[in-house]
Parts: sequence; C-alpha cells; structure tokens
Amino acid sequence: MIDVENEKMKTDNLIEVVQRESADAEKEAEFAAEQEKETNIASDAAKAEKATADAELEEAIPAMERATEAVNCLEVKAIQELKALGSPPAQCVEVAKAVMILRGEKRNHGWPNATKMMNNPKQFIQSVQEYDGDNIDEWKLDMLKPILE
Repeated sequence: MIDVENEKMKTDNLIEVVQRESADAEKEAEFAAEQEKETNIASDAAKAEKATADAELEEAIPAMERATEAVNCLEVKAIQELKALGSPPAQCVEVAKAVMILRGEKRNHGWPNATKMMNNPKQFIQSVQEYDGDNIDEWKLDMLKPILE
C-alpha cells in the first residue's frame, strides 16, 4: 500500500508537471500562430508590392529603351541648331527643362539657361549619355511629374 501510495504521489506530481508544461506549450503555440499570421500578412504585402513594382518595371523598360535610343542618336550639329533657336517649340523647352532638373537645377528653367547648358554641345551630349538614370533623387522625380504627364 505504501508503494502504491508513493507511486500515486509520483504520478500526481508528474501529471501536475505535464499540465503546466502543456499550458506553457499551448501559450507558445498561440504566440507562434500569431507570429505566423503576422508574417503571412507581411509576406502577402511584400508579394503585392513586388507585383506592383514588376508591373511598373515592365512598363518602364520600353520607355528606357526608347530614351537610350534617343540619347544615342544625339548629334553635335543638332544641339547647335537647337540652342540657336531664339523661340523654340514648347516641346523643346519642356525637354530642356527636364534635362536641367535632372542635372540638379532647381529654379531657373528658362530657355536662356537651357542654351547655356548646351553651350558646349559635345560635352553636353556626353553628359547626357553618361547620366546615371538608376539613381535619380526623389525631389527631381517630383519636379519631373508635371512634365511627364
């Protein structure tokens, strides 16, 4: 009877330990489930953002290719003709304004300043061809939005 009583006490103690550990494991499982839920939400948001970025990239690639082609066909003679225009078409002024913004000009986007920018046509063409289009400051992009629209 004494042995049975001892075994019963050991069993009761073991049951108590198992119940505590089960409760702890349950809490950890709930915490893990919550973390998994949050991770899934973040993962879904990242996937959606990636899909949006991929779509924008697909749209931008042809534009970048056209821009590269346009830059590669620039000629010194054409720049000389352009800067000699006293009253150029509005589209020329807009393009010159965009180039000045990309070069860091924040205020003076008038045609006289554009002609100064093109003063040395060969150097101007080289600077346009070497421009790092992958690292454009956000303020420049903001200033370009009205022109691009």
